Amino acid sequence: MKIQSNAFRLTEPGQFEQATLIHDYDDRDIIVKPTKASVCHADLRYYTGNRRPEALAEKLPMALFHEGIGIVEDSKHPDFIQGDKVVIVPNIPSYLRKQSFAPSSYQDNYDEHALFMGSGFDGICQDKLVVPGDNVVKVPDTLDEDVALLAELCSVSLFPINQLEHITTDNSPQVAIFGDGPVGYLAATALHYIYGIEQEQLLVFGAVEEKLAAFESFATTHLVFDYDFAQHRGVHTVFECAGGKFSESAINQAIDLIDRQGHIVLMGVTEERVGINTRDVLEKGLTFSGSSRSTKREFEQLINAFSNKQYQKALRQLIPDKYYHIYNTDDLKVALDDTAAHKGWKKTYLQYHWQNE
Repeated sequence: MKIQSNAFRLTEPGQFEQATLIHDYDDRDIIVKPTKASVCHADLRYYTGNRRPEALAEKLPMALFHEGIGIVEDSKHPDFIQGDKVVIVPNIPSYLRKQSFAPSSYQDNYDEHALFMGSGFDGICQDKLVVPGDNVVKVPDTLDEDVALLAELCSVSLFPINQLEHITTDNSPQVAIFGDGPVGYLAATALHYIYGIEQEQLLVFGAVEEKLAAFESFATTHLVFDYDFAQHRGVHTVFECAGGKFSESAINQAIDLIDRQGHIVLMGVTEERVGINTRDVLEKGLTFSGSSRSTKREFEQLINAFSNKQYQKALRQLIPDKYYHIYNTDDLKVALDDTAAHKGWKKTYLQYHWQNE
């Protein structure tokens, strides 16, 4: 069965066009009408043209966005019925695709034949999204949609935590985060509210005092400029969430800080190569790991964890005061232009008003 979807596609940086997409609707699929979406920095990089020209040529035209919620319009999956509210899991692993692939030994987010919405595959900016029913998670009626809309963003910070065998040890009971932006903030909230790391054992290092103030209700904060990292003892795991031009200094400060045989998780994205103090990495026997995206498991964890009112309160630091109401491509351009011009802590939330409503 074929389904038509009305989409707003990015055709080139700064330019949206309305288009009709045709989707196959098969067994165990569901049709979701996206109702709300959140803008990610990755969306902005496409919109502003801040990607390699060959990447833009390969991936556009494309409907943007991978953070969103919607309502089930029709279902061929036994777990969902019309009217269910769901959060969308944007990574579609190869075993859920309509083609046949050799089984992958990798986790879903590292499956080389997986598709990811809004990254070379049409995303949530369309009125009928046909996805496997295994690619959504139900949102309870009691959960505020503003909080549910943060699930994908939170999942990216939760995934690397889930991969660790030991976050702390008896001799090294502390966890540290480098980065006072949203990535660091969400990693810190997950460590505290999901994994139960106490405030005195959760250290956050940053460069902006005003940003660090947001962490102070659940973490212990320090400015990087006046801290003696080499003298500290007790940190087993460090999450590097700085990214960009600060990656190099954050990684090397983490190497100075961490105890022997500790684990450094790299989460900050940088386009440049960085120099690392390999001598101390070897001497301390450190382990490094990287992390990208997430799996359905994190979404399920988060929808349950969001019932914690204190966790919700912490997450509201990222929720904007208003939505952009999207009726057409002009509205979408205004929202993305504003977001690109005023990058800040709070997310950009979009509310769709599709023509058939």
